[in-house]
Formats: sequence, structure tokens, C-alpha cells
Amino acid sequence: MADRKTVESYRPYATTLFGFTRRAMPFNAPGSLTPKEIYAVTACILAEDNIDEKSATISASTLAAVKMPNRDGFIPDPRPDIHNYD
Repeated sequence: MADRKTVESYRPYATTLFGFTRRAMPFNAPGSLTPKEIYAVTACILAEDNIDEKSATISASTLAAVKMPNRDGFIPDPRPDIHNYD
């Protein structure tokens, strides 16, 4: 089902999914997972949607290479970052 919207449809990179998982999970104690647990949850989510193989090991060195299904559906924002901390 190509047009099915999943959590992966809303993120252009697997690293963004990892960052969200790190900050938001688990629901009752956000930010309490260890790095190993965060990689495991990220791998599980990617495998459930057939983005990565169920037997694949996700790590800091492999996460950026994962190709998200909607990566080309995002519009780049070329504006420079603005820092208002002066």
C-alpha cells in the first residue's frame, strides 16, 4: 500500500526518527531510554514498515544510510539559521 501514512512518512531521515524516539519515549518517562534501547526501538519501527530488514542492526554508523520512503517528498528550506541570543 504505497500511499499509507505511517510515522516514517513524516520524517525525511531515519536520524530524525531516532531523535524523536530519544526525546519522546517512553510515553510515561520521556528521555529515559538508553542509547541501545533507542536504537532497538528505531530498528523495530523501521522493520515493521519494511524500511529496513528485521535482522538489520541499527547503530550510529548505519542509521544515516537508511533510506526513508518519503525522503524526496520534503521541500528544502534554504534560509539561513537565525540566532536571537545576542
